[in-house]
Amino acid sequence: MDFLKEVYKHPEFSHFLVARFDAINARDYFREYIVENGISSLFNFSLACDAVMHGGIHVDEIADIVLQFVEKLKGVRDLFIIDPYFYSDDPDCVALFGKMMSVLSEQLCSVTFFTNGSRASKKSTMHSVLMAVAPNVSIKDVVTDEFHDRFWVDAANMVGIVMGTSLNGIGKKIALIDHLSKSDACEIAKLARQLINPTT
Repeated sequence: MDFLKEVYKHPEFSHFLVARFDAINARDYFREYIVENGISSLFNFSLACDAVMHGGIHVDEIADIVLQFVEKLKGVRDLFIIDPYFYSDDPDCVALFGKMMSVLSEQLCSVTFFTNGSRASKKSTMHSVLMAVAPNVSIKDVVTDEFHDRFWVDAANMVGIVMGTSLNGIGKKIALIDHLSKSDACEIAKLARQLINPTT
């Protein structure tokens, strides 16, 4: 309270909002900021951890964070999902994927999955969920070992996100989610296109 009283004595601070936040309110504020600007925007200041998904956060809360990041790709027409171990028939994983695709389904024309092929027997479950929310979408599968990390990229607008774990690992291991820079999204989309059309 003494700090607040001192601040209010100085009119030069009148254009700043000074308020007392409990830990939950401050956390929500930082999470919204990170979802909007990416965690890398904080590198010149201090690092907040709301883009780190770990076992200390309830799974539902992690799913909300993932959905908020995915929502930044809204309007995507051609989506690249790059994830070596993407396919799963785990009910929680499938449900989360359905929510993610519902957010993006409005203008979606095609989804290309880049996986290592090891879980091909489980892809029909995920494809069915995708078709349920976007019945006219074109689905392609590319089997490759060229990618290690997990990316969701809007191939036309050169925006995307990177996830440190596949959907079935959310809440089980410590992982990062963040926005890709435009140049990184462009490079990943370029490399992915070469795998779709090797001769171009």
